[in-house]
Amino acid sequence: MANELKYGDAVSLENGYSNWAGGFLDVTATAQPEAVYAVQTASTAKREGLSGTWKIASASGKANGTTVVSGDLVYLVNQYGSTSYLDVNGVPGAASTGEKYGVHTSATPNRTGTSGEWFLFAETSSPQDGAIRTGDVVHILSNYNKAGGGWLDISGAGAPGGAGLHTAFASHYSNRASGSGAWRFAQA
Repeated sequence: MANELKYGDAVSLENGYSNWAGGFLDVTATAQPEAVYAVQTASTAKREGLSGTWKIASASGKANGTTVVSGDLVYLVNQYGSTSYLDVNGVPGAASTGEKYGVHTSATPNRTGTSGEWFLFAETSSPQDGAIRTGDVVHILSNYNKAGGGWLDISGAGAPGGAGLHTAFASHYSNRASGSGAWRFAQA
C-alpha cells in the first residue's frame, strides 16, 4: 500500500490534543545537559526548515524500505541541523500533570541504556494487517528502563526559548488529556 510507513521515511508527527490542535513534534534550543535540542510542538511541521522532520529508523535491525508494524521498536531521528535522536532525558516540568521524564534529542541513538528507543502502537489501521499508515492514530512508548520510560505526550507552553505550542515529555499515561498522547504520521 502506498501510505504504509517504511523505515527511512521522512515524516512529521501531529499531536491529537484537543481534536488534533496539539501541533507538530518539533525541536528548538536547549539547556538540558547531554541534549542537542529541546522537544516541543509547533503550529506547522516546518516551523524552521527541518525542525519538524523526523526519519524512522529501526532499533531492531530492520532494513530501510521495510514496512513499520504496530509494536515495532524505532528511533525517531530529527533532521534539523545536526541530526539527533528523540530521547527521554531529565526530570519532568510538572509531575502533578502525569509527567514522568523530560524529552529532548540526543546526539547518539541511546544516550543512556535504551533512552532513545520508542515502541509505536497503532490503535487500528485499514486493512488490519499490522502495518502503520499515514493518518493512523499511534501511541509512542519509551523503551527506557524496560519500556518504563513513559508515553510521548505534550503539556503547557512550548519549550523555553522556542516558538512552540506545547512542551513534549514522557507521561505515565498513554492518553493523559484529550488526545495529548495520540500522534499521527504524515510524509514530510
